[in-house]
Amino acid sequence: MKTTNKILFEQHQPPVKEISDIIERAAVILVVSHLEPDGDALGTQLAVGTYLESLGKRVVRVRDGVIPEKYSFLKGADNIPTFEELKPSDKIDTAIILECPNVNRVGSGKQLLTEDTIIINIDHHRDNDVYGAVNWINTGASSVGEMLFEYFEAVDYKIDFDTAEQLYTAILTDTGRFRYKSTTQRTLEIAGKLVGTGIDSQMICDTVYYNLRPSSMILTGKVLNGIEFYENNQICALTLTNKMLEEAKAERSESDGFVDFTLFNRGVTVGLFFKEVDESTTKVSLRSKNGINVSAIASQFGGGGHFNAAGCQLDLPLEKAREKMLQIVKEVLNG
Repeated sequence: MKTTNKILFEQHQPPVKEISDIIERAAVILVVSHLEPDGDALGTQLAVGTYLESLGKRVVRVRDGVIPEKYSFLKGADNIPTFEELKPSDKIDTAIILECPNVNRVGSGKQLLTEDTIIINIDHHRDNDVYGAVNWINTGASSVGEMLFEYFEAVDYKIDFDTAEQLYTAILTDTGRFRYKSTTQRTLEIAGKLVGTGIDSQMICDTVYYNLRPSSMILTGKVLNGIEFYENNQICALTLTNKMLEEAKAERSESDGFVDFTLFNRGVTVGLFFKEVDESTTKVSLRSKNGINVSAIASQFGGGGHFNAAGCQLDLPLEKAREKMLQIVKEVLNG
């Protein structure tokens, strides 16, 4: 991966010339976001790919993880292959990596990168490793979807209906339905402009948040039934086991968003959602408020994210992972 003469832009306005120059010289461009794609990752990956194709560029898309069914209405969402499904292609000379604070977050798609690949790194995480040749890091942006709207507007790219749906979904989901503090006046202005293209904002919100399978509701009940509180109710923990998935006949992606339940409770400052992967691996989603930096906690295990929303993976069985993480969070709360 070429990072010689690395350029960092920590700003609201997109570095149009630097990004456009690389795109213009590129022949085959990989467009990828983080593993286990969410709305921002998927929406922006689709939007960037369509933009590049409008310029006549050869685009390679790849994903690592299952795309949640609730995003299947987005044009192209069902056509992104996994690394294993990807057919041999010409050598990738350029990569646009979206919403990945470090290159390992790409997952298996990282194998498509070589030492000669020129990377454009577009992200809004504070803990970004600045691993690209061009790095546009706007920590004040609500989402990469918001950042891409700024770029498209700056280069006079006409956002069509499908791209508007993709960007709106990216912004909607990464702002928690416009609830998070990252939602600014500009965020809402952009959302308004996207709605102005004719997209159905109610349909998007209902499809993403209020169109659950019966299996999802059954799984929700099982997870919430095991809710636990610690440290005088300052910590709320939820747990998902593979047995629960089996009993509910649910897909793992149906647990997307469960961590948000942890902060619905009065007095809670840190929420934890433990997800059993296998006998020796556990994933943890973290949420917080009142000045608790969960990104710093997640980084201890090679994870990361935002100040109040982060995630990581522990190479430990579920129970041991719970013990380890709860111990660390209690230490943080008790100073």
